[in-house]
Amino acid sequence: MRRRSSRNNDSMRKLLKVARRGLWALLFGFVAAAQANDTQFPVKESVEAALRRHTLQYGPWKADSVELRTLPFQPMALPAGAVNYRVLQPNVIANSGMHNFYLAAEIAGKEAAKFWVKAEIRVFEQVVVAAAPLARQELIGAKDVRLERREIGARGSRPFTRVDDVVGKQPTRVIDTNDLITQSALERPTLVKRGSPITLVFETGGLRVETDGVAEEGGKIGDLIQIKNASSGKHLRGVVLDSRNVRLN
Repeated sequence: MRRRSSRNNDSMRKLLKVARRGLWALLFGFVAAAQANDTQFPVKESVEAALRRHTLQYGPWKADSVELRTLPFQPMALPAGAVNYRVLQPNVIANSGMHNFYLAAEIAGKEAAKFWVKAEIRVFEQVVVAAAPLARQELIGAKDVRLERREIGARGSRPFTRVDDVVGKQPTRVIDTNDLITQSALERPTLVKRGSPITLVFETGGLRVETDGVAEEGGKIGDLIQIKNASSGKHLRGVVLDSRNVRLN
């Protein structure tokens, strides 16, 4: 009888232990469910949308030129409610590339959390590229270039965005087909060469006087060069107007 009673007591203890575990599991389940209903986490798409608005407001680019993506960031629990993300810094975004943003998550007008997010900003524009190989100091014509959508890097010389801005200029180096044409790669053409005959132009009031001369040095439009009056032999200084005319300074 004692052995049977002992077995019954052991069985009862096991049943009670199993019941307690079940009750605790049920209780934790209710707590987790309650927390899930009252807790949320930052949504990647919402954070990126806030960073994009901030970038367009404080950066120099147009909306259709900018692509932005966030890198994985540490999730954090936020209270339930509509979340507004506000960028605390930086206030000025001048370059594309990787940036660290410090954000505040606001719910019902109150700050619920602050956190850092790293994001990559990529900028695309219609820029001028070479449609054919261009030799050094070759005058560029409209057929030599074309517009193409390209990513603009954070560093380097600024590319041209209008064909008219490169036509008539000459490369400072060899440019291959499909190369991006930047402002440092071009220069104004040398229109007047040393020893070439030119017309000296002198203007004052309504009077204009022209006489023959010789360029003693080469120059581009707007350059101040040394010239010689062909008839008097005097050495003078003048500003290059075009390939033939130099205005006396």
